[in-house]
Amino acid sequence: MPVPDNQTVQDEDAAAAPLLAKEEDTSVDSLHPGDLLNQTGLLEPASSLSTSDQLISLNLSGKKFFILLHNFARFPDSRLGRMVRCRTAEDILNYCDKYTPGALQEFYFDRTWKGFNDILDVYRLGELHLNSAGICPNRLRNDLEFWNISQFLLDPCCTLKYYPALETADQEIAGQAVSEQRFTERMEEEDFGESQVARVRKFLWNLTEYPETSFAAQAFAFTSMSVVIISTITFVLSTMPQLATDLDLILFDNKTGGEAALPIERWEKGIIALKIVDELTMWFFTFEYLTRLACSPDKLKFVKAPLNIVDLLAILPYFLSFAVDELKDTMVIGRAGKVLRLIRVMRILRVFKLVRHFTGLQTLLCTMQQAYQELGLLMVLMWVIVITISSLIYFAEKDGVKKWTFMESFWWGLMALTTVGNGEKAPSSLVGKSIGCLCALIGVFILALPVPIVLNSFTSNYKNRVWRNEVMTRKQERKEKNNKCGLFMQQRSATSTMGSLTRTI
Repeated sequence: MPVPDNQTVQDEDAAAAPLLAKEEDTSVDSLHPGDLLNQTGLLEPASSLSTSDQLISLNLSGKKFFILLHNFARFPDSRLGRMVRCRTAEDILNYCDKYTPGALQEFYFDRTWKGFNDILDVYRLGELHLNSAGICPNRLRNDLEFWNISQFLLDPCCTLKYYPALETADQEIAGQAVSEQRFTERMEEEDFGESQVARVRKFLWNLTEYPETSFAAQAFAFTSMSVVIISTITFVLSTMPQLATDLDLILFDNKTGGEAALPIERWEKGIIALKIVDELTMWFFTFEYLTRLACSPDKLKFVKAPLNIVDLLAILPYFLSFAVDELKDTMVIGRAGKVLRLIRVMRILRVFKLVRHFTGLQTLLCTMQQAYQELGLLMVLMWVIVITISSLIYFAEKDGVKKWTFMESFWWGLMALTTVGNGEKAPSSLVGKSIGCLCALIGVFILALPVPIVLNSFTSNYKNRVWRNEVMTRKQERKEKNNKCGLFMQQRSATSTMGSLTRTI
């Protein structure tokens, strides 16, 4: 049966705005857009959505998505749920960027369409699944906040990969922000000026502090690292009795009064050679430290830096040794022997200068700092297990061949748990041996626990440190290039102005 034309027009008008009621006398111009969320009188009831079979179009940056209105009845207070319940076009524009009425209403959003299928599936299924691959978790969180959809709708199958990825993303964003802030502060702090002296200071500072700035800086860093290795080898060789100095023989002589001292064949040429190499390396470290101190933009900050404190402690024993080098009197050595031994042993601190030249060592320290909670939990767990094992072995060996004190049991439990072993004492009873076997097995599992934690964190931190240093280096090069271009343009402009004035005169 044919339908009259006037009835067709009426049906089209009804379909064009099934949820748009007649405008009321209430004016919304005086209301803040955020207040519309709380004005229930301006929204159609949620029950009207569940019975509607109308199809609408959601346009996100040119890509259209079609969905039935009754799906929004699941979450009527979400952004889309409130948008389709609005009564006027003005209210709809508070939730979208453009609105086109008609038989098929179209709502336009100036946003990317990637991942929007997952948002629509929330209304269809009532659950949130992350089916769109390659979506940044931070971006997804912002999208959920924009569409006013709770993160707790995530299904457990997607929760396991969303929240760890979100935590990692937050850490990366925070780390990048801190890195950029430090870079900005460093650029402001290391602005030496444009004078000749300032240029020399900047060159020497970059040469000794930042190996990535130039080939000469890399060569200097390689030379400094080689000197550290040579100095460490010299220190190790100087502990041998054939190559030790007279002062070291006196300080570190472990012979008691009743023991006869065996004759030692001294290699005088080797001793002299080691002394020359040691003095050259120490003077190199001293020159490097003083150069960096003189060229540093902030002397107090330089002195308080941890790596610079290590550098100072590495060269300090060399100069303190001058005050005690001539002390050959055993009575004087006996009264101040402990202090002198400490001064001589402090020479081993020079090996920590390698931390400055190896990114991996710096990353390892950073990893230990970030994983302090996991490592602290491991230490507490080991402490509890050692106390338990010590108590068990103490009471198990009560009836053994030789009675143990609790401190001996504690020491044995710690050595057995760490799989180091204690050759002096061993349980003799069957119960004690069983406890010892259990302790060794538990120790294997305990020591294996922190390996994946530290390894994964170390790998992530190492990669981040490498690319962040690369990015900051590129930014510094670009900034210096822009400054040079700006200075060149200023000089060119000034030259052009002077030429114009000369022609005018």
